[in-house]
Amino acid sequence: MSELPTTLGHHWIVDLYGCPIEVLDDQDLIRGRLRETTERFGLTLLDVVSNKYEPQGVTAIGLLAESHMSIHTWPEHNYAAVDIFTCGSDDKLKAACEFIAMSLQARQSSVLRLRRGVITGDDRFGITSESVTLGGN
Repeated sequence: MSELPTTLGHHWIVDLYGCPIEVLDDQDLIRGRLRETTERFGLTLLDVVSNKYEPQGVTAIGLLAESHMSIHTWPEHNYAAVDIFTCGSDDKLKAACEFIAMSLQARQSSVLRLRRGVITGDDRFGITSESVTLGGN
């Protein structure tokens, strides 16, 4: 088995489907899930900003010491988009994504994991991607 190249960042892009409208339209709940996820999985949350849209929807963005995490919701489509980008190890990020999917009560998920800033043997940078399956979705 070959060793993976050095990576500067890990970016997890999560699409969550079948989430309840009342969950996705609750700004305090979305902010709380973002905060709880960072605490549970050892990310350093520096600040959270959020916006509640009319007639519905929420965006919450957490500035992390390691980079950022965002949750964008479309209650009318029972859909949430989640991004987690960190410059550290991504060992816990799959579990963090599973926690978010569970806490937003998603019935289905789609996940794309990107390795960003992949350093190749000749000092060039690149990007690699793979699909990831979350447990229970």
